[in-house]
Amino acid sequence: DDPIAGQVALLEEVRAMGALVKQGWHPKRTIIYAAWDGEEPGLLGSTEWAEQHADELAAHAVAYLNSDTNGRGYLGVSGSHVLEKFVNGVMRDITDPETGATVAARVRARELANASPARRKDILIRPDLRIGALGSGSDYTAFLQHDGVPSMNFGFGGEDQGGVYHSVYDDFYWYTHFSDSSFVYGRALAQTVGTATMRLASADVIPYDFTDLAETVGTYVSELKTLH
Repeated sequence: DDPIAGQVALLEEVRAMGALVKQGWHPKRTIIYAAWDGEEPGLLGSTEWAEQHADELAAHAVAYLNSDTNGRGYLGVSGSHVLEKFVNGVMRDITDPETGATVAARVRARELANASPARRKDILIRPDLRIGALGSGSDYTAFLQHDGVPSMNFGFGGEDQGGVYHSVYDDFYWYTHFSDSSFVYGRALAQTVGTATMRLASADVIPYDFTDLAETVGTYVSELKTLH
């Protein structure tokens, strides 16, 4: 579950991209795939690489997309709010393998079921699902916090009950019996991040949108005033 499930989806995404290139597809921007050493001891590999390439990343990087844990259930997305509208478009085009609905529709239904009345109204009237903000905790940290690269973290989960986090029980037997037993959510993660990667790499204009960012910052200001 953590982090090989995300790594498997990344490798499948790379395989698909290679097949597309052989068929004649070429992105307008460079795509770099990476597997980082030493994430849990201290984000060692990603931090060293982001520090080494800081100037180049600051000048040229469009986005950093991260996959870590992955299991059965709902898509979780957190990240830079300049990409919130963009990722909502991606979520509307990916089919959830368990329900046949779109990933976006399934996430929206779950949020509605668990929301307070005020939050439910926001979900119903707002065209885009809100995404969480990124702090630290995985390999996006140095890209976002040090180099200022818009970043996102993707992973499915929420239906396998967990309980194996960072333990000897997080193994292949547990994963194939109690989590994504048929690997359909690994495929869904590869489709989700792969679609986002292709769209970011091929867009004529980088799809940043600052409307959702401005609204989100406004909610933070309101929360701070309430706390004060």
